[in-house]
Amino acid sequence: MNRLVLHITGFAIFLILTLLPYQVSLLVPTKSPAILLFNHSANTIKNFFGQKILVKPSKPLTIVHIGDSHVQAGILSRTVKMLLAREFQSQYVSPGLVFPYSVMGSNNPVEYTSYHTGRWEYQKVNGAKAPVDAGIFRVAVKTTDSLATLSFKVKPNALFKTQVNRVGVFYQSASSNLTPILVEPKNVNPILHDNFAEFELESEVDSVVIGFRAKNDFECTVYGVNLWNTKSKFSLSSVGLNGATVHGFSLAKQLLPNIKLVKPDIVIVSLGTNDAYSNLFDSLNFARDQENLVNTIKSALPNPLIILTTPNDHLLNRKYMNIRVQVASNVIKEISTKHQLPVWDFYSLMGGKGSIQGWIRYGLAAPDGVHLTAKGYQLQGELFYNALYNSGFIE
Repeated sequence: MNRLVLHITGFAIFLILTLLPYQVSLLVPTKSPAILLFNHSANTIKNFFGQKILVKPSKPLTIVHIGDSHVQAGILSRTVKMLLAREFQSQYVSPGLVFPYSVMGSNNPVEYTSYHTGRWEYQKVNGAKAPVDAGIFRVAVKTTDSLATLSFKVKPNALFKTQVNRVGVFYQSASSNLTPILVEPKNVNPILHDNFAEFELESEVDSVVIGFRAKNDFECTVYGVNLWNTKSKFSLSSVGLNGATVHGFSLAKQLLPNIKLVKPDIVIVSLGTNDAYSNLFDSLNFARDQENLVNTIKSALPNPLIILTTPNDHLLNRKYMNIRVQVASNVIKEISTKHQLPVWDFYSLMGGKGSIQGWIRYGLAAPDGVHLTAKGYQLQGELFYNALYNSGFIE
């Protein structure tokens, strides 16, 4: 396997790898061990059932990584994507699912930029007490402005081509005659499905502008956009939301329909940081919400590969250790055991309780004691990729 050399200093990697706990108690019930547990000595996910997902030219591999701000940043997913592209020798890699974060005034992932014109409002599950009209991103944007647009520009990558020749819009409207349109590129007629519009482009582009057409009353809600290239062997989407919790998924009314439309082969779930950060954290409620999310994904897909990950260690108010992170990590591993799912235990791998201090010291975690630096996310992405590759899931 050709390994991609990331821009992390060899000294920093040596120090971190020296500190990693190679013998770790996973704290899961021994009478029913999870079939796919992280092996720290080999840096792999054990695949006891021999499950494989074949990458075929006729059916590109679709991976969706859902999570919080760690995922919204996009650095972790981009690292895994670059390593997969090298392994698959893929000349094209589809951007996958994207969201107009500009409407929220929030940061875009590193792989694309979003823009908007006209009047828009947004609604998200964070802090909501009742279900919200949001989808897989757990946030949705809404407009009543017939001149409003959403734009996306995909950034280039040195390893593969990022241009797209297909565009899909996840939307819903009270106006039966409303239709999403492409303002740029022009003259592309939509193929309409149930709450999904698809556009087949004649050429490859790195930017699109989406508008809307209606004959009378105008109102439209957009849950996300899919950008892909039919020449790509796979896509890996960063579906993150700053401040997201596991509970938020139960409040997103369009989550199930969106997942059914995307039809991912692999769903990576990286949540728990914001749940554990809260003083109101309750392990029983957290377990219930994790289980509800797993069951929702299973109900939407015929045979999904769901990979759970544990959150990184973090500090409260930049200085206090948070023991709730360990509790949340143990809950996630218990859910993996109950549902026989793979789990990548990043919390233990990075050193467990208090380890974030070392990551800060070596420039791999941010001063806030919660997030990683770009180099830290790159290292995390490489470690996760090694585990995924060595598991033998993808062939």
